[in-house]
Amino acid sequence: MTTLTPEQKLIQVALQLQQVAVPIAQTHMARQAGLGLERVLTEAGLSTFEGIAASLASIDGMEALDAWHRTAWEAWMVEASRRYAVVLEEYPPDERGAESQGIMASLEREMQNQHRQRAARADWIDAARRICALARRGRELDPESPGIVLADDEDMMAFERQVARADAASALQRTLFEERAARIKAGMEKLQPR
Repeated sequence: MTTLTPEQKLIQVALQLQQVAVPIAQTHMARQAGLGLERVLTEAGLSTFEGIAASLASIDGMEALDAWHRTAWEAWMVEASRRYAVVLEEYPPDERGAESQGIMASLEREMQNQHRQRAARADWIDAARRICALARRGRELDPESPGIVLADDEDMMAFERQVARADAASALQRTLFEERAARIKAGMEKLQPR
């Protein structure tokens, strides 16, 4: 039986951790797709009491999903740190520091990305809730008019600010997702045998 070098063990751990991370991400994306978030900030989602209630239920679902994802991701980070530490102990002392710094930098980038993703999702959730509140207030004042009804010009300006805020949060989430996907792809390419 061949004994693996510390470098080979490190690659093996990285691949094993990736096999755990991918299903977490896939589950998150599948559950998010099932929430109907694409309808939340639309005329259908904001022009009736039923639409507003459905939009708020989708927002609540996103908030619960985000809490689930955070718990799963934090457990993954703890496990990744533990497993990398075990492998790093096998490196010669003169190489351990450089390898450890590289891994720590990678984990730190991932933590920063996750923090920024969560902050953007929280901002979107808050903006969407405020939009729903404005739409509900307008609908309470005028239950019969078609479309989205807002109470007054002040609510219209607040509505526009919150829509811009939700759009900015969504754009940031897409950018962060694309950056992370590119990093993961580059990292996986490095792990492939030459």
